Amino acid sequence: MNLRVNNISFKGPLDGMLTTALRTCDTNEVVNAVGLDIGAMVIPRTYYDTKARNKYAGGETFFREISGTFINCLSAGLLAQLISKYAAKTVEPETKINSKSWYTNDSLKVLQAVWNKGKNTEEYVKTVLENLSGRDGYNINKFNDINWKNVEWIDEKQWDKIEWKDNKYKNIHHNLKTKENITKALTEIIENKNIHNNDRKNLLTIIEARITNALKAGRQTEVNTDGNKFEAVLSNILRDTCDMGRDIFTNSNVDTKKAIEKITKVNKIKAFGAIGGACLLGLTNQFINRKITEKRTGKKGFVGDVDFCEEIRNEHKKDNMLIFKKIGASILMAGMVFSVMKVKNLKEFAKKLEFTGPITSGNAIKTVYAANIIGRFMAADNGTELRESMTRDYLGFLNWLVFGGFAAKGVANLLDRKGKDLFNYTKKGKGLKHWLNEMSLKTHNEVAAKGKAFAKKNIWKLNLAHASGIAYSAITLGVLLPMLNAKVTERKSRDKG
Repeated sequence: MNLRVNNISFKGPLDGMLTTALRTCDTNEVVNAVGLDIGAMVIPRTYYDTKARNKYAGGETFFREISGTFINCLSAGLLAQLISKYAAKTVEPETKINSKSWYTNDSLKVLQAVWNKGKNTEEYVKTVLENLSGRDGYNINKFNDINWKNVEWIDEKQWDKIEWKDNKYKNIHHNLKTKENITKALTEIIENKNIHNNDRKNLLTIIEARITNALKAGRQTEVNTDGNKFEAVLSNILRDTCDMGRDIFTNSNVDTKKAIEKITKVNKIKAFGAIGGACLLGLTNQFINRKITEKRTGKKGFVGDVDFCEEIRNEHKKDNMLIFKKIGASILMAGMVFSVMKVKNLKEFAKKLEFTGPITSGNAIKTVYAANIIGRFMAADNGTELRESMTRDYLGFLNWLVFGGFAAKGVANLLDRKGKDLFNYTKKGKGLKHWLNEMSLKTHNEVAAKGKAFAKKNIWKLNLAHASGIAYSAITLGVLLPMLNAKVTERKSRDKG
């Protein structure tokens, strides 16, 4: 395949305020995980429960949701960084490693194999790039097939505003338009031990954008060499390539074999320690929340009960089956996690727990989120609270981590009926399962890489799709779901009365 587009340089398709905001929501892990959760879930749920129920319900909802966001999205990553720093100093301390790295087992295996072929920085970078490919629709585009002379380059306004620590990098984006110059820049990042961290990050950001522009792929990329695959977003591939090159392969003070063996050990300690710690936070979170409410109100019980704020409350009959209902709901949640992770036993489950960065994602976030939900089930004061939690949290889990933004994909599919402009596919297929699991929206950069005319025709569609997904989450999960729970509880209370 020969990747060809027109030889024109332009600005514009990625510079609009709305596009910038939605692109950030889609690709920035912190904004995607934390910002959207706060905006679409925490705020509307807190507001509704405060207005429709009582201020104590609103307070407990706020703490539950905001602490849940921290536990699900951030706690494991923060614990991983602390554990990694400690383990790097205590496990085989004579072997020095970078505790801030986020290598996976696949990246260690593939990048070590690449380095062993030449043991030269420039050859190492060349080999990684030559074996790089990315998904574009149904196609797999290869780095080696790029026709560099015919790429329609996209420059971003913020690149001219970067305050470089080393002025030699000023306007470097004008030069990063050839395979040779990109190779030299990555080699420079690896070999220049004195490069400022901000300059390094900015260089990698521009290189990622340039490669995405030329390859027309950035989200689903891989390095495949000798049958071994390192699959990740392009930014992680470039990050790990440079980190391993700089900290291990070109570091004369490090024994490569010992360093990789140590990193593998530290990764296991980091994964189990951080995820275990985050799960413990999740399991105890709602118990703590309940105690805070009891301290504030001087009352026990479910804060969402219709008569919670009354001086004389209705006597609630003890449910002797409640503990069994809680256990049943928890087992169902655990089974759901095993199902979506596609594991059959604890051994397979353990193998799938890895960190790819400081924000909890992938199987790690599924595990932590499930522990948080199980903690809510087990802390339920009565059957009403358990029912509300099951309704809210099963649907929240499925919507966030299983259905994969189906509202955004649904709107995109209405705007792109043939699915040729806005989607990437892991394989061909039909039906709901294919639509949910094997189709994903392109990034804004991937759409813009198709050229100015294509971007003008399709960026607004992608924006509308993402905006619709956010609106869906805010309205359905943030407002309608708590409204449903409240109305059902009110009706059941009236029926009992």
